[in-house]
Amino acid sequence: MKKQLLATLVTGALAAISVQPVSANNQMSPMIVVGTTPSYSENNLAGSVDSISRDELAISHVDDTMELFSKVPGVYFARYNQGIINTDIGIRGFAAEGSTPHAKLLIDGIPANLHNGYSEMDQLFPANIDSVQVFKGNSDPRYGLHNVAGNYTINTRTDLAREVELTYGSFNAKEVQAYAGEQTGNLQHSYFIGYREADGYRDNEQLEKISASGRWFYDFTDDTRIGFIARVAEYDADAAGYLSREEARKHPTRSADYARLDGGDKQTQSFSLHFDHAFSDQLDWSVKSYFNHYERERWVRFSEASDLQNRYDDQDQYGVISTLNWQVHPDWEVQWGVDAERQDVIEQRFGTVGFQRQRDSSAVGRDYDYRFVSYGSYLQVSHMPVDWLAWNVALRGDRIRGEFTSTDSAGQKEQRNIYDFGTIVQPKANLFLYPTDDVTLFVNVGRSFQHPLGASAYTTGNTSARDVSLNDGWEAGVKWRLFDALQLRASYWEQKASDEFVMIDGVPRNVGETLREGIDLGFDWDLTEKVTLWGNIAGVDTEIQADGANKGNELRSIPDYTASLGLSYLILPELTWRVHLDSQSGSYVNEENIGGQYGHYNLVNTSLDYLTDWGNINLQVNNLFNEYYEYVYDLGAANTVDTIHSPGNGINASVSVAYHF
Repeated sequence: MKKQLLATLVTGALAAISVQPVSANNQMSPMIVVGTTPSYSENNLAGSVDSISRDELAISHVDDTMELFSKVPGVYFARYNQGIINTDIGIRGFAAEGSTPHAKLLIDGIPANLHNGYSEMDQLFPANIDSVQVFKGNSDPRYGLHNVAGNYTINTRTDLAREVELTYGSFNAKEVQAYAGEQTGNLQHSYFIGYREADGYRDNEQLEKISASGRWFYDFTDDTRIGFIARVAEYDADAAGYLSREEARKHPTRSADYARLDGGDKQTQSFSLHFDHAFSDQLDWSVKSYFNHYERERWVRFSEASDLQNRYDDQDQYGVISTLNWQVHPDWEVQWGVDAERQDVIEQRFGTVGFQRQRDSSAVGRDYDYRFVSYGSYLQVSHMPVDWLAWNVALRGDRIRGEFTSTDSAGQKEQRNIYDFGTIVQPKANLFLYPTDDVTLFVNVGRSFQHPLGASAYTTGNTSARDVSLNDGWEAGVKWRLFDALQLRASYWEQKASDEFVMIDGVPRNVGETLREGIDLGFDWDLTEKVTLWGNIAGVDTEIQADGANKGNELRSIPDYTASLGLSYLILPELTWRVHLDSQSGSYVNEENIGGQYGHYNLVNTSLDYLTDWGNINLQVNNLFNEYYEYVYDLGAANTVDTIHSPGNGINASVSVAYHF
């Protein structure tokens, strides 16, 4: 994909549009996969905003919650299928496998990233999710930490309903989900519990997952509300390990014999307080405080030549988020946000005794205990001077503090200080043009940052010797409703990093200056009253621009394109058929771009949903044509290739029965 082609696609779309005045209520809205517009994105963010609504999520049944994002444009996957380390997703040319953490996850407005940037979504079940939204770009000022290329927002259910759903599927998968949403006077309260167990497509892939949550929100007056959300979850799973290339293709359901002890468990606890108050029709204030606890223990052996390792992480996160909105004038709005988070992290890696699940305290790979504190603030000003133009500008600043202790096998401790990154300043802007009632032109620019993680953020030497990697990006595009039934969106974007960190087994390597660029194209089309067609394709080109042996090469683990095509057909008033094609290209598995590309797939999923007067029945088939696909990792040193392979799931099906009462 070349820049000239990308620019031509967008320029051609813009050239066909003439500027005409439109009504003041014409607002930018996202390209919706299936769902409704998130209010902040509608009013403040110009660019690629996509969402999936409750209707689509209700028919999903997955081992890994991240699989729900498979219908979102421009989102691509690394499916490890390794027990509690199961799936990661990526956007905007950043690797999905977590080697470059780059997206902020928020659940009900509460951050849900581990210290290393991994998103912890397995604490949720589909039946407890109301909507999923993805913003791609770096012009959103609300978040600093991990908000490098965008953010994911998951909102849990608040509707008044009662339902129980039972699911049985391939690989002996069994699942129960129950939700109850109630209104008692001024108190709105809801509860959820979910349980899932499955044997897995491959040998030694058994999993057990449970989640329970409740939320209580009380309206003191029409202007004041206080709420509390609590959620606990546990995920216990064995792992099939990795295979050689040949064995993975010949026997994809096998587990490597040396990996028979691979697996682990993880626990999540999340508690948050929410306070909202409207001082007047023009001024309102929102405050959230939270505590997250993440605990993971994993036993892993990557190859027959390697040893069994014990990996343990314990993280406590405390945070507060404050947002003040002031409608200064009908055409002017000011938003001021402040947030702070403290992370207390224990990160350990030990050897084991006799290749058994027994930690060897004398074989210390890592024994870290550190505190990481981040705090930031932003001010955003929005203005709509005329009915065909709107804009906003924002300035955000973040600072990082922390302490670090490392302990070796002899019990000797080493203290480190965190690097002094100063105030990380990030300007951002969004521009909207409404030439007609059916056309929106948009432009955004922004700066975000990527910071060193774990031990790499601390030093015993000069604390000024290292800086964060700054990411400067922009996007321009058009959203166009050709007629009532058809909506199109096209955009071109770029993002440039000053000195990028690539995490290899938790240790960062600086690849230097990098460039990412791409296109996003999508459409929604109501062909008839009964048939809806939607599709999208996102192309990405990456380049290492720093001088060195890899200059001009692509970054690893980033597909050249990802695409989706979906069809929904209302066969009968009670019966809906859906089919979804999910496609992703291959990618290099190292910065040297040697050894070929891996990871290409075209997966077809389909479902039937039948409504009854008491609930609904759903039949779901994934990977309908049983296509082989895999996750591949390169264990080799520089300029060598030593790949290990993890096959993805073959054809599988499930049937679900939901009872509403």
